[in-house]
Amino acid sequence: MLPSSLRQNKRYVVFEVVSEQPVAYQDLVNAVWSSTLSFLGEAFASEVRPWFIVNLYNNEKQRGVIKCAHNTVEQMRAVLSLISVIGESRSVVHVLGITGTIKSAKAKYFEQA
Repeated sequence: MLPSSLRQNKRYVVFEVVSEQPVAYQDLVNAVWSSTLSFLGEAFASEVRPWFIVNLYNNEKQRGVIKCAHNTVEQMRAVLSLISVIGESRSVVHVLGITGTIKSAKAKYFEQA
């Protein structure tokens, strides 16, 4: 394992899905990966390094967190904005914010009333 000083920095993109019907988690993952590969291609998708934080997806509010490389946040925002269909329902993905830690993402976006 690399020491923290040698690891690549990361950011956490907090998003919310607005859709006609409730969105299943697996359909969301498939839509994000499809959008990533079609917009960025395989080579740059590996540099973005998107990773879903599974235990932070809230089915009721349809909010979640994706981890990505710190220098590719704008590309990740573009990928999420290009999603128009998730599963079989029309959907829009709004980026609520970008954080540097999971703790601050939870405090700012998930523990609100």
